[in-house]
Amino acid sequence: MYDYIWKLLEKREKPIDVIVAGLGFMGFGFVSAVRNVVGMRVPLLISRRPKESKKYLEERGFKVKIESNPQKIKDFADKGYICVSDDLSLIETYENEVVLEMTGTVAYGTEIGLRTVKARKHFITMNPELQEVAGTELKKLADLYGVVITDVVGDQPGSLTRMISQAKMQGFKVLVAGNMKRYMDRHATQVKMQPWADDKGLNVRQTVSFTDGTKQSIEMSLVANYLGMDLLQFGMKGPQVEDIKEVLDKFNWNEIPEGGIVDYVIGLKLFPGIFLIVEHKDPHQAKYLRYLGLGDGPRYVLFEPYHLCHLDVAGTIAKVVLFRQETINNSTNPRTKTIAVAKFDLKKGQKLDGIGGNLVYGNIDKIESSDGFLPVGLSDGAILKNDIHQDQPIKLIDVDLPDNAATRLLGFLTQSNSNGENFEEKKVERRPTWLRALHILG
Repeated sequence: MYDYIWKLLEKREKPIDVIVAGLGFMGFGFVSAVRNVVGMRVPLLISRRPKESKKYLEERGFKVKIESNPQKIKDFADKGYICVSDDLSLIETYENEVVLEMTGTVAYGTEIGLRTVKARKHFITMNPELQEVAGTELKKLADLYGVVITDVVGDQPGSLTRMISQAKMQGFKVLVAGNMKRYMDRHATQVKMQPWADDKGLNVRQTVSFTDGTKQSIEMSLVANYLGMDLLQFGMKGPQVEDIKEVLDKFNWNEIPEGGIVDYVIGLKLFPGIFLIVEHKDPHQAKYLRYLGLGDGPRYVLFEPYHLCHLDVAGTIAKVVLFRQETINNSTNPRTKTIAVAKFDLKKGQKLDGIGGNLVYGNIDKIESSDGFLPVGLSDGAILKNDIHQDQPIKLIDVDLPDNAATRLLGFLTQSNSNGENFEEKKVERRPTWLRALHILG
């Protein structure tokens, strides 16, 4: 299909203009790589620190202007410049079809998503955290406004979705979809992980979210929600293996529901990739699969030892713009949720520091079991109203939530009494999503 997409891009009279929000590790990777993609360009980068972003890009050979006039941005783009601005209204006033959100945030990312959908533009994220927390409500809005919301191939959830589609086309039934990890420490802190982050050139918060299992729970929750899959237990099973094919002996196959499950494996020798455990529906294929090196069956491991992150994003964008084809989102009927769990004993009055911080990690649970618990993506800035012991899931009634675009979109408000004490979180009346969204945007 990609050869067809490339030909269509080559034939375009005007390139696909992609507004990018966020210039982190993956954001810069995409902005740099897309220069090699025919028929696509980045005229505008939305950044909360435009001067710093301008300097960062210029030091790496880009021609950059700080600009918030839509027509001037277009003119500069025709001359090979990228314009940088912190003005979110440009999402609505700059004439294009798609916004790529790569901020890694939930609250700020939600505001970007709301503005994008309101402008009737497609909303593409490389941000499973945002999708898993606010994606369902944004999906409802996107359907109402007739636009696409999707995460990308390249990140593990989108890559798994692509792999599952291919497996189904090959006649396989998917039993388990998962990712591969080399190491996990539920109680990882930024101090502990800073040397590793520095060595890899990564943000330490991002590194902690990988290490403490939050990222994998969020990613596998997104897969479960989009594809209607299940999980065996709170936090998933996560067996240890030396080789990926050992995973075939790690599950009780009588426990696997019809729609399959999401899970993960840990092994120091594993690649940071993705895997499927499958059965083939046609018994005549057993001899072919043995000949092709997949083993004797009846179950087989399909895996990819890598995912190419930002390099696959352009393909996702092209499919959205050219064919209105989504890759993965949180669906309008999610099956799972990632809730906040205390890394250490926490005290009343402490302010939680969110995903990748020192105080909480995220763990996946079934939606029917997680009602009333704090989504880990909403934990940043939440203030504890009760003491919480280590590894205890945190309930919504245990916190006073911050007031931001995400908490408002999901229908949460914070209230206090007249002297500002005894904060109490309450759910607002269940107004339709579009009414809440219009209230947020004004």
